[in-house]
Amino acid sequence: MKKRKHSVATKIANYLLLIIVFASFISLLSLIVMQSNKSDAELINVSGSLRMQSYRILYDIQHNPQSVAENLEQYRATLYSNTLLEINDEFFIPSNVKQAYKNLIECWSRIEFYAQKLDYQAYQKEVNNYVEQVDEFVYNLQQFSERKHDFAALFILFTMLSIIVMVSYVVWFTKKQMVYPLEKLALASTQVQTGLFNHIPLEVNNDNEIGRLSSVFTQMANDLQKLYTELEEKVNEKTHKLRQANRSLSMLYQCSQLVTTNNIDPIVLKQVLNQIKVNEDLGYIELSVYGAEHWHIYLGENDLNISLQKMDLCVEGEKLGTLYWQADLPGPDLRTMHNVSQMLSRSLYFHNTQRQHQQLLLMEERSIIARELHDSLAQVLTYLQIQLTLLKYNLNKEEKQNKEKSLTIIHDFEQALNGGYAQLRELLATFRLTVQEANLQLALEQVIDSLRNQTEMKMRLECRLPSQTFNAQQLVHALQIVREAALNAIKHSQGTEIEVIAHTNDDGEYELLVRDNGVGIRSLDEPAGHYGLNIMNERSTQLNAILSINNRPEGGTEVKITLPNKL
Repeated sequence: MKKRKHSVATKIANYLLLIIVFASFISLLSLIVMQSNKSDAELINVSGSLRMQSYRILYDIQHNPQSVAENLEQYRATLYSNTLLEINDEFFIPSNVKQAYKNLIECWSRIEFYAQKLDYQAYQKEVNNYVEQVDEFVYNLQQFSERKHDFAALFILFTMLSIIVMVSYVVWFTKKQMVYPLEKLALASTQVQTGLFNHIPLEVNNDNEIGRLSSVFTQMANDLQKLYTELEEKVNEKTHKLRQANRSLSMLYQCSQLVTTNNIDPIVLKQVLNQIKVNEDLGYIELSVYGAEHWHIYLGENDLNISLQKMDLCVEGEKLGTLYWQADLPGPDLRTMHNVSQMLSRSLYFHNTQRQHQQLLLMEERSIIARELHDSLAQVLTYLQIQLTLLKYNLNKEEKQNKEKSLTIIHDFEQALNGGYAQLRELLATFRLTVQEANLQLALEQVIDSLRNQTEMKMRLECRLPSQTFNAQQLVHALQIVREAALNAIKHSQGTEIEVIAHTNDDGEYELLVRDNGVGIRSLDEPAGHYGLNIMNERSTQLNAILSINNRPEGGTEVKITLPNKL
């Protein structure tokens, strides 16, 4: 059977309504009593006037007979007034008052006859008895009024006590059914707010809204406790995973630092494997590098009862090695091991690429040296060989003219030898030129400073190009062209000033300019045994730039290198 649900608020409202109805009823009765007390005063006043009027009639009979009829008429109006006649119709007026009024009327009907006859003696004899009846009537009215007053006072006192009792009950009921349970509910909510889900017991058995609210709150607290417990377990799990991920990231960072800040060798790889082994709690780890079997590295003891897990180290389809490991359950995070394998793969790939690049650079540098020697010293030596053959041929003849030719050949031989020696020094200076920083302005300043001790000409630099315009190899070519142009100006311009300018032209192209204020260049054809212009052209070709050499209108020579937008 379904229990009937009761409402505390409805009960309290009914109690308050009952108190209001009761107070309204009592107020109505009080108004009625007050109204009746007002009529009682009028009754007493009217009844009291009957005595005076009866004696006045007695006086008029003796001294003023002509006004007796008028006074009798007035007396009858007073005796039969509505105020007195209503006594017979009032329900609450006691019977003795009604009987006294009836007796008063009967007595007056007798003595009125004597007054009409102006019989002074008979009227006087009856009037005293009549006045006594009037006094009795007034006395009964007074007693009735006093009893009503006492009744009203007692009734009001009883009513006040009743209202106080009813209000006290309502207050007690409200505290018991609402205030105390709500205080417990507030305390329980405070406990739940602080995380204490096992709060104080609530009134869940009450069949009202407070009881239902307490029951729902208790169920909610139990659900929150379950949810909080589940969330706490998930947070702990996530925290554990985050810590593991943090350790893995720290390990990957340390390993990355090892392989990027050091040259790859067995010592570095062993340090990396040790980091992996400690972080992932591995029992055994092994790295096999293809093409470098002497780099076979392993840490720990290989347990034959546990199968080896492996991961190939591949970059762009090229297999560089294999990583093996052993670990107890649940084992390392495969994503971490995959990241490790990628890091090792790229490190080995970059190591191989770097070695190949270094080999290519070495071969290219050797090719440049061979070309420079061929274009300079080889040509000079060939020329000297030819002159030496001519000298031997002329020495075999004893003619005076042949002797002069021999001296001329020896003179040319000496000049060629000095020129070859000078070119050798320039080549050595060129090959020793290094770039300490990939900063264009600093590199140009170093080149100009190295030439200041070879001339008294003023040398000025103006660089407005970005510092990272060239990479290291391109910067060497650009600096060699600037150096060669500046050397030519020092040797042949006969000027007083050299300007080196690096800027962006009106078309947005990068330009390198070397200017002097000398006599200018007569021809772009190099004399025999000189190859500086050819070398400058070859270096410009390496830069994919355009080299132009022109005389300036104001005097002097301008060597201009126009660079492409992208080198």
